Amino acid sequence: MSEKPRRMQEFEALRGLSILLLLALHSEVFDSGVFGFEVGPLAGVVASFLLGSFFFLAGFFAEFSRQRGDAVSFAKSKVIRIFPPYWLALALFIFVLGYTLKRFDTAAYALNMQWLLSPTFVKRVLTLWYISVLVGYYILFGVLLFTVKSNLGLLISSAAMFAAAYLANLTVGLFEPRFFQYFFIFLAGIYFYRFEAVRKRLMDVNLLYTILAAAMLIVPFWLVSASGYEVTDPLFILTADLFILGWVWMLLSLFRFPLGGWKMWAFLSTASFFTYLYHRPIWQVLDMAFGLEEPGMVKIFFHLIPGSIVALTVGYFLQRGYDCLLALLRLK
Repeated sequence: MSEKPRRMQEFEALRGLSILLLLALHSEVFDSGVFGFEVGPLAGVVASFLLGSFFFLAGFFAEFSRQRGDAVSFAKSKVIRIFPPYWLALALFIFVLGYTLKRFDTAAYALNMQWLLSPTFVKRVLTLWYISVLVGYYILFGVLLFTVKSNLGLLISSAAMFAAAYLANLTVGLFEPRFFQYFFIFLAGIYFYRFEAVRKRLMDVNLLYTILAAAMLIVPFWLVSASGYEVTDPLFILTADLFILGWVWMLLSLFRFPLGGWKMWAFLSTASFFTYLYHRPIWQVLDMAFGLEEPGMVKIFFHLIPGSIVALTVGYFLQRGYDCLLALLRLK
């Protein structure tokens, strides 16, 4: 499949829903104190789904980008799209949020290497770890996508890479632990793009069946999460990945209906990357402006509603502005 795909509303809607869930999660609205009773692993389940959907979409569009050009253009596009906004976010985390990093940590973060070195060798920084793991996937899978020709070869090579990384994690502590949770989700996104006929058949399945599948797949993951398994445990990875794929399938199917055509999804999808990077610093500035630096219910709901609206609006215009800048510089 080499031609550019049509705009698919279900992908925009999934990305838009995921950024909304992320803002809700980071506002701490899923805390048991908000609900008034213990909600168990709800926050972890929500986090796994929304991040899984981001990684799935990244894998899908990585394959699309790979088929449009060579390895140099692929790498160039990812560096230009990710690193300058990420460097600004890192600076804001240090100077606005007050994160302190040692000299080596700062260098590792500037190079986006925490996917390999965190948390054993460098300090883990909330939120930004996702961008680094994404960069790690682009590097590792990028090499495979441009060197391995067959689909079976890609699967075997990916499994071998996962095994080598897992061994390195067990023996010397390399790799961010959540690297393993989403590794095969990213790969699934690649295959979802490659196998157009399979994708079409999956999307044509009766929506009721996809809802039932998603409902069944959440149960084992919920139980495993509640049991306190480590993120790197094979059972945790298996149940998490099945849960994520089941819910991604269900929501992509659902968003093919008129619900997915709502204009707000396009806005949210456009805003998602910059909102992800900058919502915490934006919230911190708003907290200081309105005197909401102490934790509590007021702060939670302030972040959830007006704070999220501000973050999304800023994120949207930053993304549009950055796109215009890249076009002006002929880098897009």
